[in-house]
Amino acid sequence: MNRAEQNITISLYIPESLAKELTDEERNKNVRMSRFYVKETKTYLEHLRPRVKKVERFWTTALLNHTQIAAAATSKEDRHALSFLEDIELVQDENDFRPFELKFHFKENPYFTNTVLSKTYSLPKGIVPAPKDGGITDELRKFTDIEELMAGSIKIDWKSDEVNLPKKQPRLAQGHDHDHDHSDPDHVHDDDDEGFEGDLGSFFLFFELAEDPFQIGDAVKSDILPDAYAYFEDRGENSPGSGFEMDSDLDEDDDDELDEESDEDENAEIDLEDEEDDVPKKKRKLGKNGK
Repeated sequence: MNRAEQNITISLYIPESLAKELTDEERNKNVRMSRFYVKETKTYLEHLRPRVKKVERFWTTALLNHTQIAAAATSKEDRHALSFLEDIELVQDENDFRPFELKFHFKENPYFTNTVLSKTYSLPKGIVPAPKDGGITDELRKFTDIEELMAGSIKIDWKSDEVNLPKKQPRLAQGHDHDHDHSDPDHVHDDDDEGFEGDLGSFFLFFELAEDPFQIGDAVKSDILPDAYAYFEDRGENSPGSGFEMDSDLDEDDDDELDEESDEDENAEIDLEDEEDDVPKKKRKLGKNGK
């Protein structure tokens, strides 16, 4: 080792105690920033939500202007069901920012009777909640990803089997048939789902399965909600940039036809089989970030 190499080696040395101190302070900063981010997002949503409630399809458009969400909701029935979405509510504690809940508020629709569809992300068993005094623990410092949380599920009360979208559109891995689908509530997400290739199935599987392999919840919480108006205008960081229009996948005639059918009979079957050839299948490869 020559003198120059020796000097470089010496200059890169940091005592272990100092390295730990600097690492902890960096993580403390990240915790403080996460808390600030939650506070600012909640303040933003408190201002925005009541003002956009009467804007037609505000949240539907914002969601579908996110490439990851759009990839998970390609069928006309999924998008028509999402058109009844009135509001999205974020329940998250500023102090312990890790667990959270997303509440999707729906108006009356021909698909299900629930007025709220929720998705919870809870701390795993054995993980201690953050101290109420605002202190920073090692568990808070080391938290980095939503995948460390436990995704919950709910039961959607579908009005009939004819409009049960997850049943009509199961998640199928490429090369699998309906006897081996990933829509079974007993199916547990594992490493084989990384880079999933096949038919993603109905978007509403997001609520009914106790998993979130495509990180839809994180896309809603971290991308869409803090910049909802930007996504509505197709200016979001993960927007396609070309502008989403509802009639590109669910045109006005289709929409009127479905609405008229639901008006005639609340439990009437919504038959879109004649249009299935026009709907792009969700057979694609998705990794963690929808890419």
